Amino acid sequence: MSKKVPQPYPRRWRNHPRQKRSPRRPTLRFSPTAWAKLLFLRDRGPIEVGGFGITSPDDLLKVQDIAIVGQSGTELFVAFDDLAVADFFEEQVDQERHPEQFARIWIHTHPGESAEPSFVDHKTFARVFGPCDWAVMFIIARGGECFAELHWKQGGPASIPLNVEVDYSASFLASDEALWATEYDANVRAECPLLNLQDLEFGRAIFEEERAEGPDRQDSIAHQSSMHSCPLAWEMA
Repeated sequence: MSKKVPQPYPRRWRNHPRQKRSPRRPTLRFSPTAWAKLLFLRDRGPIEVGGFGITSPDDLLKVQDIAIVGQSGTELFVAFDDLAVADFFEEQVDQERHPEQFARIWIHTHPGESAEPSFVDHKTFARVFGPCDWAVMFIIARGGECFAELHWKQGGPASIPLNVEVDYSASFLASDEALWATEYDANVRAECPLLNLQDLEFGRAIFEEERAEGPDRQDSIAHQSSMHSCPLAWEMA
């Protein structure tokens, strides 16, 4: 048994006439334990939190666990520590996991009501996951809205929205909020020392300009942003 999670269509699809879609739309599934942990991490503090979905080798679109790494964040922004990401990847390889099991489903939260990706989210995803054969961007907002999209290179690049479900069909572990709290407190810093108010206001202005003027402005906006934004590989907003 699976429980579907409500999610919006991305804005770029809402403004076009409805087209016939295949009934076999892919689904991103979470074990009940992974879903409970995700909600706990989202609601633990007032800031954005990011991590990676961990899957089994025989079902790469079913998240069994959520792994978070060292990161700094605010209500508007979260950035992973590059060294923490490198250490996480090494630990996963030591556990004999392949990259498609731990480095293809990118997860982060939005403290507000909307789960729609920001301009920074799209740019970070393209930069970090663009070289991968496939990857998933997943966002969950505090209000409950979800966004999930699968991207792939072969025959593309292309992307497709995903359904989101919590899968109760298999046995699952009990919640462990004490362990999750320890993991959160050890990795999440409620600040971003590489950012200041001027950086945030500039980023907000860039995002609003991009929304108002559409895709024709993206290249020039990306150039401006690269000159002023926080110089980290992992940026989410």
